[in-house]
Amino acid sequence: MSIETQDTIAAISTPSGRSFSAIIKISGTEAIQCIKNSFVPNSHIDLENMPTYTSVQGYINVLEEQINIPVLLYIMRQPYSYTKEDVVEIHTIGSPWILEMLLNSILSKKTNTKRNIRISQPGEFTKRAFLHGRIDLTQAESTMRIIRAQTDSELKSAIMQLTGSISKQIKYVQDEAVSLCAHIEAAIDFSDQDIELISIVEITNRLETIKRTISDLLAQSETSKVYTDGINTILYGKPNVGKSSLINALLEKKRAVVSEIPGTTRDIIADTLDVSGVRFKLIDTAGIDETEDIVSSLAMERTKDTLKSAHVIVIVFDDNTSINEQLREIKLENITGSIIVVINKCDLQKNDLPVELPVELRKYPVVRTSTTTGEGLEKLKKILLETVLGGQVNIYGSPSTFNTRQKEALLRSLQSILQTIESAKNDESYEFIALNLRTAIDTLGEVVGEITTENILDKIFSGFCIGK
Repeated sequence: MSIETQDTIAAISTPSGRSFSAIIKISGTEAIQCIKNSFVPNSHIDLENMPTYTSVQGYINVLEEQINIPVLLYIMRQPYSYTKEDVVEIHTIGSPWILEMLLNSILSKKTNTKRNIRISQPGEFTKRAFLHGRIDLTQAESTMRIIRAQTDSELKSAIMQLTGSISKQIKYVQDEAVSLCAHIEAAIDFSDQDIELISIVEITNRLETIKRTISDLLAQSETSKVYTDGINTILYGKPNVGKSSLINALLEKKRAVVSEIPGTTRDIIADTLDVSGVRFKLIDTAGIDETEDIVSSLAMERTKDTLKSAHVIVIVFDDNTSINEQLREIKLENITGSIIVVINKCDLQKNDLPVELPVELRKYPVVRTSTTTGEGLEKLKKILLETVLGGQVNIYGSPSTFNTRQKEALLRSLQSILQTIESAKNDESYEFIALNLRTAIDTLGEVVGEITTENILDKIFSGFCIGK
C-alpha cells in the first residue's frame, strides 16, 4: 500500500454554496482520533467504542476561533464503510464559513496523530473504495456518471453500472475465457501423454461463443445510447415567425427574447428540452434575412454554421403569410438534418381552412402550433421523440453502456479473440492459442480493473484433479 493511501483524508462532500446542511467526510485510520478531543457529545459516549453505523449529536469546539459548532456525527468503521476504512461524517450547518473553520480545525490535528491528515485529492474516496475492493473500476467510473447525469436515462444507465450489472456481464465472459484457457493449459501440461483433454474443434466452438458474447456487449452499448450533449435541434425560418416564442413555450419558461420587431434574435440562443429522457438542445437562430445590414449578415453566417451541425431542423412558418414566399429563401437542398415543419401562429389564422402546403414540404412531418393557446406543442414534442427513436437521427457518439475506455478495452479483447480463433483454425500449437487467449482475458480484466493472469492457475488447480 502506498504512503498516500495510509494518510487520513478529509473533504467537504457537499456542493459549494449556502445550504441548510452540509457534510464533511473523513476517511482513514485517524478518522475518529482527529476529532475525538474536539467533539463534545450531548450524551455520555466514547467515540472509540461506538459501533459502526451509529450517530451521535453534539458540538465541535474550534479552539482557533473559540466557537462551538453543533454537529451530528456518523461513525462507519472499517471494513463496513464505502472506502473500507474508518469513516466519520460530520453533518452540520451549510455555511461555507463554518465548513472552512471545521475543515481547518480537522487538518490542524495532524500534529497529534500518528499519520498524516490532509485534504483529499479529487475522487480519492472512490479511488480508495476501488483499491480496497469495495467496488470495481466500472462501478468507480459510474459514480462520476451519476454525478453528471442530466436525464433519467443517463441516471439509469449509470446506476446500472454502479449496481455491478455491467461488471457481472464482463465477469461472465472473462470466466468463460479463463475456463477455456485452463483446459488449454492443462492440455499443454499433458501433451507428452496420449490424452486429449480438449479438441481443437471444442476450442474453436467455445471461442466463437465468447466472440459472440463480446460482440453482443458492444452492440448493446451502441443501441442503448441517449445523446449526452443533446440532439442539436435548430429552429429555422424567416424573422418574426415565432421561433423564440416557440422555444419559450416548449421550455415553459422565458429563455429567448420575444418582440414584434422582426429580426430581434441576432445571436445563437440554446437551451435543453427533455422529452422522455432524450435531451434536445433547442437552438434559436437569427431569422433568414437578405438585408445588407452588417449585424444581420454576421448573424446569418452564424446561423448557416449552426445548421451544419444540426441533427434536427424545425422549419417554422407563419400561418398568416404566404408559405410559398417564406419558402423561397429556405434552401432545403442545403439542409442535412432531419426536417420537421411547424406552421406557427395558427390561432391568428384568418381563414377557417388550413393553408395548403407546398409540395416540397409534404414529405416531412407537419404540426400546426400556437404558443398562445399551446396547440400542437405536445404533438411537436412527440414528433421530435419519434424522429430520434425512429432512427432518422444519427445518435452515434453519444454516451452508452460503456465509456470510451471500457469500449476500447472490449474492442481489443475482441481482436485478441479473433486472433485466437484464427490460430485455432490454422491448427497452431496450443501454446500460441493460449497466449492470445491470455491477452484477451487480461484485456477484459482492464474493463473492471482486475489483473487476471493468476486466475488461470487457480482454475487449473480447482478444475482438474492434476494429482491423480
